Amino acid sequence: MTAANQRERLERVIEALARAACQDYGHRVPVSQDQEEDDLLELEVGVNFLLEDLQRVSRQNQESLAEIERKNREIADRASLALRELATPIIGVWQGVLALPVIGAVDTERGADMMEALLSRVVSEQATHVVIDITGVSVLDTRTADHFIRMAKAVRLLGATCFLTGISPAIAQTLAQLNVDTSSVRTVKRLSEALREVFRELNVAPVHSAPDPR
Repeated sequence: MTAANQRERLERVIEALARAACQDYGHRVPVSQDQEEDDLLELEVGVNFLLEDLQRVSRQNQESLAEIERKNREIADRASLALRELATPIIGVWQGVLALPVIGAVDTERGADMMEALLSRVVSEQATHVVIDITGVSVLDTRTADHFIRMAKAVRLLGATCFLTGISPAIAQTLAQLNVDTSSVRTVKRLSEALREVFRELNVAPVHSAPDPR
């Protein structure tokens, strides 16, 4: 073997190792079957075995990372769904009667989620009455008030009666100042009063319990 040939083979080994250092494990040192055995051949074969192991381990790592990412996405999706359900706690009070107690701030996204979830339940359960309780709403501005009014109108379009409860004097004053049209919704001060009216319309005798603190 000439010195030039030896140098060329060493350069191929170095190139393969350099590529491996850059995480390119698919390159191999060319070795011919009729090549006579020498110290360089042993090195070339050994480097190729090393590259194969590195490629296998790299592939396994990529598959493991992909599986971890998939599970993380599933966990994130479940957490997001749980948060959305908590943010929209629709309660089946009675057959055909739904209640939506709203707590906290209502932004555009949450308002859209509530609308979608509520209308879906109205259709799936063939609800005749819906009570939206806003006692726990932290801020009632024009945008937030519009969410509930549009929600009530959509419920009415599906053939159900909609009550809006939790109307405090301050909220009533705010609605009046904002000139919000509440003609599409029946406003009641307390949730218990709305349910009492619902049961009366359904000819259902309500179960007497402790007075509603609100």
